[in-house]
Amino acid sequence: MKTALLLMSAPLLAVGVAQAQEAPQQAPPMQQQAPTAPAEVADDEVARFALAALVIEQIAADENMAQEQQQSAMMEVVTQAGLEPQRYNQIATASQSDTQLQQRIQAAADQHIAAAQQDQAAQNQ
Repeated sequence: MKTALLLMSAPLLAVGVAQAQEAPQQAPPMQQQAPTAPAEVADDEVARFALAALVIEQIAADENMAQEQQQSAMMEVVTQAGLEPQRYNQIATASQSDTQLQQRIQAAADQHIAAAQQDQAAQNQ
């Protein structure tokens, strides 16, 4: 269950980071559009989101990094995971109210963790 708690906090942090990075480029409040609800989240997007969220959580926990460095690293992780920051934010926002999506993200995160543990065990042999 520790993973579930950590995974749920990572997207929230990343949402704030990505939105903060995009803030200077936003239109004035009267011209802004309401965020669009994400289309169906494909399994590959869930897997990429979960991996990015796990790495972002590690970055957020690194007390040796300055906040600006953390934000930059988090944005890089999202991009390297193959997601646009806006799409990452949409999935993170949707996961806050969609329990089925939360379960899918958790399952994908668990698979990533298990794969990493297997890789580490194989390297230690």
